[in-house]
Amino acid sequence: MIKEILIVLNLVIAFLLIGFVLYYRFYFLRNPSRKVPHDDKLFVSPANWKIIAIIRQKDLKNKNFELYKENDVVIDDWTDWFTWATLVSIMMTPFDVHFQKAPTNATLIGQNYEEGYFYNAMKTKKWMRSTFQNEYNNMLFWTDEWYRFRVIQIAWFFARRIVPYLHLQDEVRQGDPIGHIKFWSQVSVILDKNFKVMVNVGDKVVDWETVLAVKK
Repeated sequence: MIKEILIVLNLVIAFLLIGFVLYYRFYFLRNPSRKVPHDDKLFVSPANWKIIAIIRQKDLKNKNFELYKENDVVIDDWTDWFTWATLVSIMMTPFDVHFQKAPTNATLIGQNYEEGYFYNAMKTKKWMRSTFQNEYNNMLFWTDEWYRFRVIQIAWFFARRIVPYLHLQDEVRQGDPIGHIKFWSQVSVILDKNFKVMVNVGDKVVDWETVLAVKK
């Protein structure tokens, strides 16, 4: 009896492992084609799934704001040289495309990788410490008009590997791949005053296609 149970358990484990490998290889790592607008006035979503936060700089830099109290160093760094910046955070699940793409034509002028924690990346409001305290790769771009924006790849408990594709001074066109994160994560963007945000918290977004903001 014990032998039969062990055989069944081994078969179940083997089935699950094979299923996970197939899921990871052929579904999770998919990179489908999208209808890229190819309009440099539009700032399309660099990531796929749902908007979990939109925060203006006047709130981010408010010293009485709970997020600023706990994360002032990172917030000050991310918004340095920005005027009236806006933070937009996008959450991804294991069922969403995990490749990140260039939101608009731009040049990479700064990049730094910071080790950190692996908090729950779905937390919002005063609990969204993962956005600022988790391990992340921070990319700073400017557009042809010298507008600034950041794309920040943020790791989570199951996503402990961030893979950036770009090097300093690389030029990208709207829709070009700029990196990916392995298994469940978050991507945040920081926009300067020259962008008008067009989405709301709770909106579902599609990488390459959904317009997050427009140039003023």
